[in-house]
Amino acid sequence: MSNKSSSDANSLPNNDHALAKEALSLLEKYRTLEGRYTALFTLNQLSHECADLHTFYPQVHKAIASIMNAPNFYIVMYDQTFNTLNFVYDIDEKDSFPSGPVDYNDWLGSMTSYVIETGKPLLVTPEKMDEMQNQGLLTAVGTIGTDWLGVPLICDDLVIGVMAVQSYNEETRYQEHDLEMLTFTAQHIVTAMTRLQDRERLQKAVDARTHELMEQIREREKSELLQESLYRISELTNDASIDIEKFYAMVHNIVGQLLNAENFYIANFNRIKNTITFVYYSEQDSEDLVEKFSPRKFSNGLTELVIKQKDTILLNRQQIFDLYEKGETAKPQTKTKSWLGVPLMQSEEAIGAMVIQSYQAGIIFNENDAELLNFVSQHVSTAIKRRELALFERQTQELLEQQVKLRTVELEEEIKQRRAIEEKLKHAATHDGLTGLANRAVFLDLLNHAIACWVRKPELQFAILFLDLDRFKVVNDSLGHHAGDVLLKKVAEGLKDIVRTKDTVARLGGDEFVILIEDLVEQQEAYDVAERITAFLSTPFLIENQPVFIGTSMGVLFNDERYQDAETMLRDADIAMYHAKDMGKGRYEVFDSSMHKKVQNAMTLEADAREGIDKKEFFPYFQPIVRLSDKKIVGFEALARWQSEKRGFVMPNEFISLAEETNLILALDLQIMEKACFQLKQWQLKFKRDDLYVSCNLYGNHFFDPNLPTDIAAILIKVGIKAKHLRVELTERALLENSDMVLKNMRALKEMGVKILLDDFGTGYSSLSYLHRFPIDVLKIDRSFINNIHKQGNHQAIIKTIIDLATNLQMGTVGEGIEYLADANLLLQMECMYGQGYYFHKPMPAAAIEECLG
Repeated sequence: MSNKSSSDANSLPNNDHALAKEALSLLEKYRTLEGRYTALFTLNQLSHECADLHTFYPQVHKAIASIMNAPNFYIVMYDQTFNTLNFVYDIDEKDSFPSGPVDYNDWLGSMTSYVIETGKPLLVTPEKMDEMQNQGLLTAVGTIGTDWLGVPLICDDLVIGVMAVQSYNEETRYQEHDLEMLTFTAQHIVTAMTRLQDRERLQKAVDARTHELMEQIREREKSELLQESLYRISELTNDASIDIEKFYAMVHNIVGQLLNAENFYIANFNRIKNTITFVYYSEQDSEDLVEKFSPRKFSNGLTELVIKQKDTILLNRQQIFDLYEKGETAKPQTKTKSWLGVPLMQSEEAIGAMVIQSYQAGIIFNENDAELLNFVSQHVSTAIKRRELALFERQTQELLEQQVKLRTVELEEEIKQRRAIEEKLKHAATHDGLTGLANRAVFLDLLNHAIACWVRKPELQFAILFLDLDRFKVVNDSLGHHAGDVLLKKVAEGLKDIVRTKDTVARLGGDEFVILIEDLVEQQEAYDVAERITAFLSTPFLIENQPVFIGTSMGVLFNDERYQDAETMLRDADIAMYHAKDMGKGRYEVFDSSMHKKVQNAMTLEADAREGIDKKEFFPYFQPIVRLSDKKIVGFEALARWQSEKRGFVMPNEFISLAEETNLILALDLQIMEKACFQLKQWQLKFKRDDLYVSCNLYGNHFFDPNLPTDIAAILIKVGIKAKHLRVELTERALLENSDMVLKNMRALKEMGVKILLDDFGTGYSSLSYLHRFPIDVLKIDRSFINNIHKQGNHQAIIKTIIDLATNLQMGTVGEGIEYLADANLLLQMECMYGQGYYFHKPMPAAAIEECLG
């Protein structure tokens, strides 16, 4: 039929022949337009009909194939931030494509790279390929084919990928109209693909938020029950009127509401007699109870193991028998399925143990149960200690009364002097208005009097305790000043109850208290008072119907011939108190001369640090950051070191905290940044590595300064590196204070091209709100989660959550502190792209880094 039409057309007159030819051309154009319309309509419908991108890409291929010959087809996405390619879909007769993100630099010189770099469509015939290769535009072409046709995928004026078709035979050749067709459809594909990506991202966010809310609800319900139970135990502990056996039973009842404690007992250890006594027990197995819980000599039972190790022991049935097989414990009961014991501790000594055990395979205790039981054990220990102290105080009071009778004549003169002093205090209003305690003036007067008495009678030893409440500011800030005042009154009352009547408790101001302990027979008496105070302030206070935990740091100072006045003694007691805070709080420290030297050394260190900054003595060490997939170095974290002219080489743990306290860290950070950028520039020139970057830590206060972007821009200009080669690291604290200024500075740095990393992620507030609000490029997973991750199941779940979160927010991830190959491999499996740690490289000076790059 087609031949006939051709013959008829040839037989027509010239004008009619031209009209027929034009009609055929119009018909062909109509069919082409109809094909384009059908394909575009199909592509437009795909974003609504496809459930996800996984099903979308094959349908795109099908639509393209309907309007042109496309047996070999692929779509590759380009990530400019991480400089990676990802072949999301590919069908090819000869070539195979990598799965997952790959380094873009590995594809430089390819036709795909050419389209990305130029942002223009490209039709490559064999002749065109030879021409481009001769010009050096193409250096890597894969399997040689006939024609290659590729168009850029463009979104917001940025190339985000490439769509390409390829022919390996002469039967399938591509023309310019094929290039136009593929270019025309590319934008419709980008629009549909973006819509699907937004839909998937929204769905992931909704699913994640729903899961998070459900977890929060479950955790809140569990926390409320736990808090109520622990509060009830705290109340019982503070009520010394409850008989100890009744106290044990009530504690058992509360514990039983939180976990399965049907088989429960408390054992006391008498170190002198070396015996174990079961002061309370409840057992579902009624056989041989009397024999089972009779007092016994300290032996090799599981209870004794807890006391010897002074630590929590959690065992399953197999672990119990393993201990027996090793000869570490006696033969266990055959019916025990799970066993949990915690020590009862007093002054770092185990005085007994509290134990629960299960005889049912379905009831197995875990670490949460151990943590709960350990908390309860502290209250039980406190209750026992309170009762022991009460007995001790009664005995001490009886002894004191006897001594008073014997020494009445000797002390009459001193009693008269005390009464005279008390009369003066009443008229001079020398007591603290809030607590009723003696104030600073009175205390100094009494302390001077004690010094004078000691000069006359050296046997009259004395001591002062200087204490500060560890978390008082938290109470004031969270509950208000009224709650703080109530707390101070309760602390004052408790301190007066703890000390002897002859001792003096004073409030110096704020949350600082000082105690004068006189007539010491031996120094241990002062230590006993300090320990009672520490124990008292470690227990919760009920303020506005909620328990408040504070704790105290305390300095202890004994009289000495060096001290001639009260102010000097008070100064040294204060120094000892701050030493206790530095040692971890919740403790007391006795003053010695080295503490005074430490204060002086700190002042000298600050002066030397200021001089070192002026002389530019600080310089960076570099720890490489590697790509986990191939262990290739991609950048470095710059870490501050100090080569002091006076002190020699100084490690950061000796000066960083001081620099932060004195705000010297601001100048120090910028000095390290400038030197690190200068060194990076040298490496880029020497090793031809334009892909390397350096990451510098910035103290949070930097981001509160509106001049930060200007300062960093000045460093980049001075050194001569591009902004994309610099990354800055900040911690979560900076995001929580003065957030408007922080956000403004971060945006300014982003506009310059500087990438922003959030350091130590997971250890602070870790709020999703600021991750959405602030322009963060990379999350650095804290080393506390990375260390031995292959052995920590809960850490694996946390890290996977962080990586998924970063992926959803289009952020990168860097694992810090990697020390083992197993940890590095596990992070790689979780799709963490980068890592740093001692397994790869330690922090090194610049010269050592060059050996790695060379």
